[in-house]
Amino acid sequence: MIYKTFWIVLFLFELMISCTPKTEINVWYGNYQSFGKNGNPQRQINILGNIQSESDQIESYFILNGDSKKQALTLGSDLHRLAQKGDFNVEIERSLLNEGENFVEIFASKDSEILAKRKVVFDYSSENKWPLPYQIIWKKVENIQDVVEVVDGNWELTIDGIRTKFMYYDRVLAFGDSSWENYEITTSVIFHDFVNPQKGPPTYNVSHAAIASRWPGHDKDELQPNRKWFPVGATSEFRLTNEYDSCRWRIFDGENFYKEQKDFQYRTIQPNLKYKMKHRVETVSDSTTLYSVKLWKFETSEPKEWDLQAIEKNSNKETGSALLISHNTDVTFGDVYAEPILK
Repeated sequence: MIYKTFWIVLFLFELMISCTPKTEINVWYGNYQSFGKNGNPQRQINILGNIQSESDQIESYFILNGDSKKQALTLGSDLHRLAQKGDFNVEIERSLLNEGENFVEIFASKDSEILAKRKVVFDYSSENKWPLPYQIIWKKVENIQDVVEVVDGNWELTIDGIRTKFMYYDRVLAFGDSSWENYEITTSVIFHDFVNPQKGPPTYNVSHAAIASRWPGHDKDELQPNRKWFPVGATSEFRLTNEYDSCRWRIFDGENFYKEQKDFQYRTIQPNLKYKMKHRVETVSDSTTLYSVKLWKFETSEPKEWDLQAIEKNSNKETGSALLISHNTDVTFGDVYAEPILK
């Protein structure tokens, strides 16, 4: 009788387990990460991933370094930085971190019941300064976070460089730090596909691949993660439109100035062909910054002239790091070369 009762209890327990909705927390860049190894390109750090659950209307939060305070964690899609259902971005101000080892615990719950938990341990250093000149040779890279900080998106290493896994609102890689002032970024880009620009989210009427400069980090707002991406130096965005036949540059800082190529300068781009792109930022006076960009076929000589130049006056951001950005595009960025502009 006892033997029979044991098997009945065991059967009921296994049945209960099998009927419990499964929830899994996936951290894209691993359970052990490092920030500040080369320097700090922005005022925050970002730990990215996705929560998959068979249960509806789950809640998520995180705890930093065992603190008693739970910090709410938004789950995607939010039509901005969080692309797919269940995506999250644990964004933490660097001022809250300890030198050396830190940890974040990520929780998924429903009706106060914890469905899943994941612990991420990371090292942090505030002292290092990102070197300039700087280069990234992707075929030598094993861990993406060794050479850049991933601000947004799920990226993968390929034979040609680094590629977005999913097209959406700004997918962002950062490198450099607040000491970078006058510099030039050169990389290559392959345009595999893009979302046709439409009014409203998530394209906001533009699809592009871009290089940005003088980045400080997202500006603090009331959202999680922060959504306000300016003030910034400027983003040099190569826009993809109309079946690749009306592509052009625009240089934009999000609030104070905007410049775009005229229709007679529009380009026809061949998908899956490699191009080189270059962005330069340089201070020309105490209140004036010059931004310059160009794009050309990889196997041809670099043109002497810039495709587009723009002057920013008065409200210019004086220093900051660099970004590679894919906005609603499937692109591969190749090797990266950052060089100082010597005055």
